[in-house]
Amino acid sequence: MNLTRSSPRGTPRTVTSATRRSWLLAQATPWVPFARRSRRSRNWATRVKSVSAAFSRSWNGSRSSPLTWACDRRVNTSLEHDGEAPTIALIGVGTIGIGWAVVFATSGCRVRVYDYEPAMLDRVIPAVEFRLNNLAEAGLISESPATVLERIVVATSREDVIVGAVHVQESVTESVEVKRDLFAWLDEATGRGVTLASSTSTIPSSQFTAELAGRDRCLVVHPANPPYLLRVAEVVPSEYTSDATVAITAALLSSVRISPIVVKNEIEGFVFNRLQGALLREAYFLVGEGVVTPRDVDTLVREGLGRRWSITGPFATSELNTRGGTAQHAEVIGAVYARIGSARGTGDPWIPQTIAYVMDEMNELLPGDNWEANVLRRELAMIKLEGLRHQGDVPSVILES
Repeated sequence: MNLTRSSPRGTPRTVTSATRRSWLLAQATPWVPFARRSRRSRNWATRVKSVSAAFSRSWNGSRSSPLTWACDRRVNTSLEHDGEAPTIALIGVGTIGIGWAVVFATSGCRVRVYDYEPAMLDRVIPAVEFRLNNLAEAGLISESPATVLERIVVATSREDVIVGAVHVQESVTESVEVKRDLFAWLDEATGRGVTLASSTSTIPSSQFTAELAGRDRCLVVHPANPPYLLRVAEVVPSEYTSDATVAITAALLSSVRISPIVVKNEIEGFVFNRLQGALLREAYFLVGEGVVTPRDVDTLVREGLGRRWSITGPFATSELNTRGGTAQHAEVIGAVYARIGSARGTGDPWIPQTIAYVMDEMNELLPGDNWEANVLRRELAMIKLEGLRHQGDVPSVILES
């Protein structure tokens, strides 16, 4: 199918599927042949920045997002809907699915949501509305909650949720079998131009998409929780995922103010949870050995490490903690950490007795009546904190001007 559209400079041109894909890859990597390269040789960070910049240049002030026409995954949607925002399909509306709905709807996307449990569908709109009201009260959204809610449609079936979608974000239970069945159906039910992404926290997508004909358009997009406040997500391609899929997904996330972190190797747990797990492994060991209580571990991280890491990450912290920077810090502290690691060994199972001890302290510490109440209290506290940062123009990173 040939489509005619004005180029960024205003000259009409004929756009074919082949030229659209070539245009995308040329903008993402103008110095690399279009042939598929080994994953080791890719400089993903440079490519994502390049394609995002290309989208911005091609947008040229138009109302529609550059994502809706700059590549073969989006151009048809844009032209068929006269420049309207893209449609995002969300399957699974637990805590993560609700968070994704807030992210996409507040960014102007049309959102369709579905869950296999009817009770979940009954609560999704009230849950989103509650968060939108609090975001508005904190000054974190410019539109009224009612305006944002108008973009969200609760679908009645999985066939209904994918209608018109250019991106499907799955957030169902953490089960390889469940995801394999769902992605097999999605691969048959959606067009080749639709990106299929999973919110899984730890499961590589190759475990549930390797046998699919459209495995090149499948990948993991793992958000921090809640995604509308912690605006970062891991983009984890498998060995089968195409370069274009990665670049387009990263650009989509950037367009809705989510920082994409492209993980270069598909490893279990990805990066976010491996870093979190490293801290938890040590914390469980220290608690199990009677060195410190669970409550005091949380206090150390909340009042110490967490506050500092909200401004500078661990590497920047190391650079600034010791006069002489990273090299001096490594010389002074590196050997200490090496001895700790050597003494600890590699296997750190979470012992049931220690887990029970942690559970007892957390039940005393957290004031809510149940898990969902405590999750909501955390989100409300984060909204208030982010609102204060926004009002006070507090930089999110130390190098911001």
